[in-house]
Amino acid sequence: MLVFSNRLPEQMNPMPVRNDMSIWRGNNAPALVWTLPEEIPITGSAFFLTIGASGSLLVAKDTTSGSLLIDPTSRELRWDYTTAESRLIPAGQIAEYEIERHTAGVEITEIYGFMTGLGGLNTDASPSEGGSLDFSNSDNSNLQLMGWI
Repeated sequence: MLVFSNRLPEQMNPMPVRNDMSIWRGNNAPALVWTLPEEIPITGSAFFLTIGASGSLLVAKDTTSGSLLIDPTSRELRWDYTTAESRLIPAGQIAEYEIERHTAGVEITEIYGFMTGLGGLNTDASPSEGGSLDFSNSDNSNLQLMGWI
């Protein structure tokens, strides 16, 4: 039986690894860390993290710009997010993420999963007194209401 693959031998990770993550909304620590499996080549690769929900891109980070850090020794990707970035993740299991590897013109999703937003009720997140949900906010949908006015 012949088996054909559209991947080069050094790219033979057959399917992306699923790794659901959680982030506490309104916090800026601890960093989110992913450990890359041994079969994923690091040398000559750039990694891209994208997080989206309800058809909207919420976060885009990459090792090329340094907004996503890689430690080749421990094989870890690290995202040191800000308080504002953690607030972009909607509460619940609504957002999804992918980590893609780019090398020699090839783009391969290596890790994916849900990015679950937890909490977010801390005092600096409260809407202003007399505030109400902003139904004109284009990020709001019938599945989620994200903005306060």
